[in-house]
Amino acid sequence: MKLLVLGIDGLGEESLSKMKLNRLAGLISKGKKANPSVDNIVSRGWPEIYSGATAYETGAFFQIPHLLKNKICPTQKTGANVVSNHIGEDELLWSRLRKLGYRVGLFGLPTVTTSQTTCEFSFPATGAGQFKNSTNSNGVYPADLASLADYSKSNSGLRIGQGAFLPKSSDELARWLRDHLSQYFYTLRQTLRRNDVNALILGTRFVTLFYKFRHILSSELTDPEDINLKKVLLDAAEEFDYELVKFIEEANPEELFIVSDHGLGELRYHVTINEVLRELGCINYKPLVSRAAKQAARKVRDIYKGRKANYYPDFDYDNSSAFSIGYTDVIYINDARFKGPEMSDESRYERAVKLSKELTSYVATQGYDQFVAFEPIKSSGWTDPIETNADPIPLPDIRCVLAEGCVNLQRTNGNVVEKNEPYYAEEMYKKGFFAEHSGCKTNDTIAAYIGSDRQPFKPQSLTDLYIEILRVAGSTS
Repeated sequence: MKLLVLGIDGLGEESLSKMKLNRLAGLISKGKKANPSVDNIVSRGWPEIYSGATAYETGAFFQIPHLLKNKICPTQKTGANVVSNHIGEDELLWSRLRKLGYRVGLFGLPTVTTSQTTCEFSFPATGAGQFKNSTNSNGVYPADLASLADYSKSNSGLRIGQGAFLPKSSDELARWLRDHLSQYFYTLRQTLRRNDVNALILGTRFVTLFYKFRHILSSELTDPEDINLKKVLLDAAEEFDYELVKFIEEANPEELFIVSDHGLGELRYHVTINEVLRELGCINYKPLVSRAAKQAARKVRDIYKGRKANYYPDFDYDNSSAFSIGYTDVIYINDARFKGPEMSDESRYERAVKLSKELTSYVATQGYDQFVAFEPIKSSGWTDPIETNADPIPLPDIRCVLAEGCVNLQRTNGNVVEKNEPYYAEEMYKKGFFAEHSGCKTNDTIAAYIGSDRQPFKPQSLTDLYIEILRVAGSTS
């Protein structure tokens, strides 16, 4: 193989070390390594790598507000389709490589969940559900590859947490992980056997295990269940480490890139930006009747799925003057882009400047040290798509700079800040955990290059990786 781009979701210096991925670390040490910065947690890192453009250009924010049936709702549908509609499909990494003469395969790259017919083959990442639910003729190209993953209900995309797979015990997790690893590498090898490619863009979410169970892998333990769980995790990590490096050796790429979209660190505090805005009179909770009905429906769902969960206030975005949707540390002024009053770009920015000052003063008087700064953003309010069929994405108006280890989860019980308390042993299996946010995205991102190119490898950002990959690919094509 001429070119292999290996994307490992969440691989950072800490996770590489704590998961004891020694073979992978040894391989990385043979080449050039950098730690490109990532705009946590606003942007989705993978679209920046495969498009060479930021979220402010492509709309690939981790989560965005949009109008659904005339209601402001959050969505995470901000992957490859949104990116290609805003910058053009020809600018995607695999399209650029094909123009250089490469036969490109795409396998399991996060945020790429639909067919990419400009590749020799494309096998999608899984989104939030089980792998089988995403592998059909619409998601795989060519369509007959879908049969390769149709033999098990295992989640080959490695999605763990509320809404996906939640193990009831460490033994169940061990069985599930073995199944995942065997299916992942089997499906990958069989896909390559059926398709002649000389460039592969490969993604894996395995390292997100460190996200989910960071407190287990990073702690001295006494509880027998915790000790057993830690052994299960380290055994699975060792198997992943072995199988991944073995596959790389089999592929024997002339040019190898190992990249990640962010690192993984300790989640110290849950922060709710909307609670600060509520205290300033910018937003309120939804009416009690509406909240009660929604929570009742959630409880019925959780009883049916056999899990226990916490329930939090729902904020009324529609009737707010400013709001934050969670999972991203930004604030939107509720103007005519949503359901609020008509505002010019200048008026909206003036409002953002005024609100930023109010927020800065308020968190200081309240002693909320988790909030470092509030920075107004001057923009047109929208992305500027080049395709006529692309919906413009609303751009945020205020950036909330949070202290290290803080995430805007919108999951506090009427508090602005709550200390994170990880779940241990059997209690963790009963209560579950918040999707990816058992940990916190960090900037110990890893980018490594192993190959014949002798020029300096110093990507400063994730978008720089796009440039570096194309530079090397162009010089050796």
